[in-house]
Amino acid sequence: MNAEAAPTIDTIVVPLDESRFSERAVAVAARWAKRTDVPILLLSAVAKEDEVDHRRVHLLAARPRRLTVECDVIIDPDPADAVDIVLRDLPNAVVCMASHGRGRTAALVGSVATEVVRRRAEPVVLVGPAFEEERWGTGIVACLDEHEASAAIIPAVLEFSAWLSEPVTVITVAEPVPPPMTAGPPRRRFGPDDDVEGFLERIVDPYRAKGYELATEAVYDPVSPVSGVRTYLRDHPAALVAAGTRARTGLARAVFGSTTASIVHESSAPVLMVRRPDADTAT
Repeated sequence: MNAEAAPTIDTIVVPLDESRFSERAVAVAARWAKRTDVPILLLSAVAKEDEVDHRRVHLLAARPRRLTVECDVIIDPDPADAVDIVLRDLPNAVVCMASHGRGRTAALVGSVATEVVRRRAEPVVLVGPAFEEERWGTGIVACLDEHEASAAIIPAVLEFSAWLSEPVTVITVAEPVPPPMTAGPPRRRFGPDDDVEGFLERIVDPYRAKGYELATEAVYDPVSPVSGVRTYLRDHPAALVAAGTRARTGLARAVFGSTTASIVHESSAPVLMVRRPDADTAT
């Protein structure tokens, strides 16, 4: 790990509506605030001025104790716009919010999370329905697919690694297949066709040459990449999972990709969503 990679994060912004589901993100923000001494901003949006006081009471009740927490209610019918407005004045903030991970449209826990991810060039942390605080583990798991362009998430992962003082393991999930009958690499439905371990080593070697400590692990699963990630997290509980986003449109599958959306939905750890440059090939 290289201390120079540490980001300048001075606020953890947690968008909330009045649902209990949206409050799942508060537990993540509280743990990070205790660890980094960074304040939390609980943010909510309402459509009318006469709803402000009621929503503020809800935010005050959701505050984690013994931490520096501010509450802000903005009058805006579009909650994603409200997040944008706040972040203009907080350039060094990270957004941490709940999401079903399947594009359901329910206030701040579905389409709004998708829209926030689409608009943000910076990484966004999503807390899905499978998040279990009691299974909080250690380390950051960076999930790559078979495209070398998926390595674009690693710089952001290294920054969060330095901020949270967590080690990084870079994984990719590949279908196990028998040796090919003819010359050439095996053909897989998912995962690199050639040497999977070699693929990972090629990805991390440039970062290791700069002094970063990165572990790698090839994960083999006969079902799917999501199944492989889920099994890996069951055996290796993580503090954070990282995955890439398409960030092209407001549609959940176009923003997240079907695999990434499912990782958000099924991950027992919060998921760091990092924008990828290869929108046409990201999964």
